[in-house]
Amino acid sequence: MHQGWPPSRSPRAQGLRKVTVLVPEDCVEGIRQFAQELRARHRGEPAETPQEWRAVSPSAELMVDPDRRARCSVRDTRAAGSDRFLWGVTHLGRFRTIATGRAGDLAEARQLAEAALRAYAEK
Repeated sequence: MHQGWPPSRSPRAQGLRKVTVLVPEDCVEGIRQFAQELRARHRGEPAETPQEWRAVSPSAELMVDPDRRARCSVRDTRAAGSDRFLWGVTHLGRFRTIATGRAGDLAEARQLAEAALRAYAEK
């Protein structure tokens, strides 16, 4: 669904630029949602969707928390057993690792990353 721009100001006058990026087909919807959130942030509006895990590739997921200026990531290493999923929490802007670990399943990896993010925010 395309929303028209106000006739008084073009996208260029608002500081927006059109970019073409080639991405794998299964990542297109996630990239579109991310672009919508960036435009909303640029306009000073709240993002349309709550924080949630998003697939950024077939083997990786990401959740960004702009209020805490951090992101959580989970990557499927395809290893066997309890080391299969690698999770991490990184401070945005400084790319400083806050916490990392491994888990045996995706749900556990997400929970551990979210817990580490909460613990970081409470400091």
